[in-house]
Amino acid sequence: MNISLFKKLKINLKCRTFLRLISLGAVFLCFSNLSLCQDTEKVLFSDHIFDPNIKTVLLYPVNGENVNLLDFPVLYLQKYESLKLDFDEMGDQYKNYNYKLIHCNHDWKQSILNDFEFVQDFNEFSVDNYELSNNTRTSYIHYSITIPKVKVSGNYIIKVYRNMDQNDVVLTRRFVIYDSNVTINIEPKFSLDPARRFSHQQIDFTVNYGRYQIFNPKEMVKVVLRQNGRWDNAYYNLQPMFLREEDRLLDYHFYNNENIFPGLNEYRGFDLRSIRFGGQNVTNTTFNNLRAEAYIMPEQSRNFKNLSQWIDLNGRFVIENFETRRGNVEADYIDTYFTLNLDSPPDGDVYVFGLLTDWEIKPDFKMVPEANGKKLKGHAKIKQGFYNYSYVLVNPGMKPDEIIYEGSYMQTENRYDIIVYFRPIGARYDHVVGYKEIDYNKLR
Repeated sequence: MNISLFKKLKINLKCRTFLRLISLGAVFLCFSNLSLCQDTEKVLFSDHIFDPNIKTVLLYPVNGENVNLLDFPVLYLQKYESLKLDFDEMGDQYKNYNYKLIHCNHDWKQSILNDFEFVQDFNEFSVDNYELSNNTRTSYIHYSITIPKVKVSGNYIIKVYRNMDQNDVVLTRRFVIYDSNVTINIEPKFSLDPARRFSHQQIDFTVNYGRYQIFNPKEMVKVVLRQNGRWDNAYYNLQPMFLREEDRLLDYHFYNNENIFPGLNEYRGFDLRSIRFGGQNVTNTTFNNLRAEAYIMPEQSRNFKNLSQWIDLNGRFVIENFETRRGNVEADYIDTYFTLNLDSPPDGDVYVFGLLTDWEIKPDFKMVPEANGKKLKGHAKIKQGFYNYSYVLVNPGMKPDEIIYEGSYMQTENRYDIIVYFRPIGARYDHVVGYKEIDYNKLR
């Protein structure tokens, strides 16, 4: 092995080093640190920000002048509008960014397709649309990408990197392109499990596979069921209970909780679209020429309390500045303060959680206990907009507990979607052959 390569390795190897080594094909390191390499690859094929200076990443569909930041990044192949990726970089110096697309199978592992089989042009694009923030206390560069049309359906990763160096990744985002060749019928209901009847939501469904020849559904068909567009708690690879060949139907009616989600609660929210007057759940704002601060209303646990229904954003957010209406480049970054009052000290760490954290546990959003441990304070720098979030409890080696401070109710409004993948005999990748969304307890 070349000695110069070894000199680049530090004893305290960081994640970016592993990304470089994976791209260079350094298999020898993966054998010696197999679990760490697997974790790094998993992050690369997820929604993740690798540089702390990158903020406020949004990926959403655009149809002409019609833009809805709350729509999921899922597009119909035969009626491809476009997808936009927006992100900010703190500071006032423009950087050279490029991006490429990665085609994946249903499990978010890279497919064996060559680039020319799924993109129209050479699969490396420059990020040419950028603008310096205007009239803001915090300087940033706003970048915008319109993702080009692709040739085939499937799961995709957009990977953004610096200076044409594909190892210097700054962010990744996932999206789905589907074809409409099967019919999905969804039957939302309360859980059939008596113990979870009032706290969980069940999604039964059928897939009419029409002209396809399906001999082995377990191998040929994969189904993903998501709540509120989240990949972190999705059900992957659901198997049908029955194959009704006479009706050409796959039946996904389950009886052992394979397809139930905790209903959770309507998400908490706060309105930072203006700092000149207090928005929803904002008790106070202060500002001068150097910085602006906002204080979110002190909050309490909502578990074991009656559900209060309101129209929320299902954990998502939108960017806006009420004064200028140019949120992308004139929305400021606000020092935002959270307070959570509890009856007893938490049995673990508490974090703010939602799309604003990429559905990840991020140190910037950790709540810090005060003297008696019953009052928790948090601080994060957040771009002006309207945000949804929740509080979660985190213990090492365990998934975030979203119920302990929020509760879970079957009456909560949530949006579910189903993605159907099909791999014909001899095919080289998973085709996305069907997609459908449904609102559970729709309030809008």
